[in-house]
Amino acid sequence: MAFDAILRANSRPYPNAATDMKILQNLSIFWAILLASTGLWAAEEFLVLADGAEVKVLFFEPQELLEAPPLALLIAGGSSGEFMARAQFWLGKELLNRGWAIAVPISPDGNGFSADNSALFPELITLLHASHALKAGKPLLLGISSGGSAALTIAAQNPAAYLGVVATPGRIDLDSSLGSLNSLPIYLRIGEQDIFRWNRGIDAMVEVLQLSGARVDAAIVPGARHIFKLDWDNLESWLTKLQ
Repeated sequence: MAFDAILRANSRPYPNAATDMKILQNLSIFWAILLASTGLWAAEEFLVLADGAEVKVLFFEPQELLEAPPLALLIAGGSSGEFMARAQFWLGKELLNRGWAIAVPISPDGNGFSADNSALFPELITLLHASHALKAGKPLLLGISSGGSAALTIAAQNPAAYLGVVATPGRIDLDSSLGSLNSLPIYLRIGEQDIFRWNRGIDAMVEVLQLSGARVDAAIVPGARHIFKLDWDNLESWLTKLQ
């Protein structure tokens, strides 16, 4: 769901929600310019699925490859278009610097990723492993905001296919029916002053996820709003336990 759509869906946002929305837009532009200025551009690949459909993927890999890197799939927020994919890549860049290869699929229809098209991800993963020297095993799913929500939704459709999910932030529809999450590791962080009030639902989300069998590491980030700086020491410790 796009940022403006999420905002409309919440009838009582924080008084400074409009200001925060402007900050989100400016951050997107800032990161897009920063990536361009540093030359951190991906290989643009077009992966052809078995049904003939073509999906564009931005693929980043560590510059110094001492061994085959593990794969992480970054789900961009909003419409999961290329602008948002590049603008939100600061999360992927941190993992890239820590030795991960990052693939960012671009929504083929501009409607973002959801449960409706989650079935294409296992095929994308197979194609990426076939065309790149990647560490064998399951990939990580990660996303920010609606991208984090999409990552949770996609993983819930096929939890055995993924190493884990990082949603910073992210949310699930509490009215949706989740099957067994098969001990899926989930790292969930939401800001204490989230403008969309996702923080108010974190306890209910954790309960639903745990009842469905997920292993959830969830926390409220003190003083943070919707987009926030991660505690990378804490996240890296969590990631180390997965591998």
